[in-house]
Amino acid sequence: MNAVPSEGADNRAGPRVVLVRTKESANIGAAARAMFNFGLHDLWLVAPRCRVDHRSYDLATHAEPVLKGVTQVGTLDEALADVTLAFGTSARPRKAENYQVITPRAAAAKLGGDTAVVFGPEDHGLANEELTRCQAQIVIPTVDFASLNLAQAVLVVAYEYAQAGGRPEAPALAGDGESGDPRHTPASRDQLERFYAQLEETMLRIGYTDDRRAPGMLRVYRGLVDRAEPTAHEVAAFRGLLSQVVWATGQAEARSEAPRSGPGEP
Repeated sequence: MNAVPSEGADNRAGPRVVLVRTKESANIGAAARAMFNFGLHDLWLVAPRCRVDHRSYDLATHAEPVLKGVTQVGTLDEALADVTLAFGTSARPRKAENYQVITPRAAAAKLGGDTAVVFGPEDHGLANEELTRCQAQIVIPTVDFASLNLAQAVLVVAYEYAQAGGRPEAPALAGDGESGDPRHTPASRDQLERFYAQLEETMLRIGYTDDRRAPGMLRVYRGLVDRAEPTAHEVAAFRGLLSQVVWATGQAEARSEAPRSGPGEP
């Protein structure tokens, strides 16, 4: 599904706010208002279970430009395709998974126009599969009750972004960030997801793992690579290595299956 931006989209720099499978239209409006309060304008909806309607606008209150600029897509991968650094949000750390966990304040120092913060649906939050699409997990410190309203969570992250000066204090990823040079350009989520798909296929192809264990094994490597924050050039180099591994495996199999000549045979 192609991204469909609404009329009046605002392309000012700032992290992309991604709402996944939002259930209530009023929450979209309240989230838009929280964004607008602190200078954020780029709102994306992934497979929403509601429409942007009059209740959204009622709760937005002066944040109409954000709602008019909403981009709606069908999958999280589409929303993150051109993003170099994505943060997933959760009420508590998922200890069973290999995620880097940080606070909104720590994340704010890295938020910029090529980054995204992903918020799950109101009823159960982001699924583990969706969190794996993000390099790090934001957990908002609370006291007696961990779960926040969707708009409250957006507000906290937006506030910390504004307090950090509204711009990243350091490059989102390693490298100089020289425009157009893959040696210095951070790998996008689309490039990384293609790499992870090829890695899983290669692990299965060479017998390193099986279908049952592959998801858990891939999470280990996701955590390793995401923390390394590779450039586009480095990801391309890894993919070239994987292609060579598959080719060499095929050559070895072909040699082992070739008929062998007996004594005296040419």
